[in-house]
Amino acid sequence: MAPDILFYGDPHGLFEPLIEAVARHRPQAVVLLGDMELREQSLDVVLAPLREAAGSGEPEVYWIPGNHESDTDAAWAHVFGSSYVSGNLHARVAEVAGRPVAGLGGVFRGRVWYPRGPRCQAPVFFTRSEHVAQLPERDRWQGAGDREPGLPRRHRTSIYPEDIERLRGLKADILVTHEAPSPHASGFDTIDGLAELLGAGLIVHGHHHQDYEAQTPDGVRVRGVGRAGVLGLYPGGRLETLTPGSGDPG
Repeated sequence: MAPDILFYGDPHGLFEPLIEAVARHRPQAVVLLGDMELREQSLDVVLAPLREAAGSGEPEVYWIPGNHESDTDAAWAHVFGSSYVSGNLHARVAEVAGRPVAGLGGVFRGRVWYPRGPRCQAPVFFTRSEHVAQLPERDRWQGAGDREPGLPRRHRTSIYPEDIERLRGLKADILVTHEAPSPHASGFDTIDGLAELLGAGLIVHGHHHQDYEAQTPDGVRVRGVGRAGVLGLYPGGRLETLTPGSGDPG
């Protein structure tokens, strides 16, 4: 039996394990967990081999941004200027291989909102427009596929409270995030709360380059996926690591 969905851990420019897994397992969909880190080629170019690998059964491609998508103008444009931009799951719910999947990309940053540990703070800005309104003109930025005119490139991958609010009232079986929930040593219980809000029974995340499984205090299943690792979700709900990820941050 083939997996319905392949979750792919932070590629950091490495896509061969995903291409090989698609050729071998022929999933209906793949979900990239952020940090594509495409410095020289677009997402269209690096995923072109998917068509050959999958033949007539090319999977749908979904993704969330990681923190490295805003490192440079080129890294941003190579993802948000690609033909895959409609697959962005950040702050929305989509039907992925027949399952409602919610996404929360990016990371928490202290200059916007850092709801954890000794640095825990109330949000500095609730919305991107509020942030932009306080910026001098010289600090505003225009990027590829721009839906947030003026927001500095770095903060295009920051999490704002409005992202959580956009998901309020929606339902999903699975929540995919770049940041980790509370079971990880560097995780956030804000993500636990979002999963509860959505009614999700599973959180899959990247960012920390670790393959592991755990549960939130409320019993939500958690799977972390290592760098360029492949996690398969099967029709009955079984999860299997198909390609172990690397802990090497690259």
